[in-house]
Amino acid sequence: MAGSERKAVKLLVSDLDGTLLNEKSKISRETAETVRKAQNAGIRFAAATGRSWSTACEIFQNAGIFVPCILLNGAEFRNQAGDVIFQEAITAAAAREVIEMIRKRSLDLEVITDKGEFSTNTQKCQKALEFSEFERRKDADIKVFKIFAFSKTPEEVKNCKKELMLWTKLSVTSSAEWNIEITSEKAQKGRMLEKVMEFYQISKEEVVVFGDGCNDESMFRMFPHSCAMKNAEPLICELAEKVIDSNRNHGVAKEINKIIQGGV
Repeated sequence: MAGSERKAVKLLVSDLDGTLLNEKSKISRETAETVRKAQNAGIRFAAATGRSWSTACEIFQNAGIFVPCILLNGAEFRNQAGDVIFQEAITAAAAREVIEMIRKRSLDLEVITDKGEFSTNTQKCQKALEFSEFERRKDADIKVFKIFAFSKTPEEVKNCKKELMLWTKLSVTSSAEWNIEITSEKAQKGRMLEKVMEFYQISKEEVVVFGDGCNDESMFRMFPHSCAMKNAEPLICELAEKVIDSNRNHGVAKEINKIIQGGV
């Protein structure tokens, strides 16, 4: 999105995989130090990721920094202590239909709920319980926030995603060609970020977002100040106010340092 008049930055929001994280899926020491520097300068920092709280929290704890997180592509927002502030669940009927369709296509899946995470492939999703446990509980009062479908065959994923894109009341996106991320239509990173912005009493012009993938699209369309990684998807680069260095080269940290110094 084209840039608008720059106000002082009060909130930095970054995707994780392919953006804040390096090629080893970790936060580098340089990046962690820069996030702390921004926080000490009075600038809020938040993550916006498709990950759940358990995996996102572990990443930040290992880096020694503590931040609020938009999770599950916008289905949930938690403060830095892990307290749930906002949530958007998929309707029970839609969740059942989506799961049934994905299973018929023989894709693996992970279901993230208020009662834990469940997967048909616990080798891939190591923090999840066996999917049979979800099936045992599915008639209970359980809220589904995100359904994550995946396969080693991109063509299978592509065909399944095409079908899901026709459904209403769902947000369907991907963070890689081998997966599909399904949430409520209200659960998008950009929509949840609007709630977070209001929660902190911050205007859109005081927010800078960072991202690289299709699940970041809503943030890039809804917020004027956006930075795409050099390694980002072409659409994200096209929507961005600017393109910065890659995640391998600490692109987010470099840009945050410029913001702190008032150079943007």
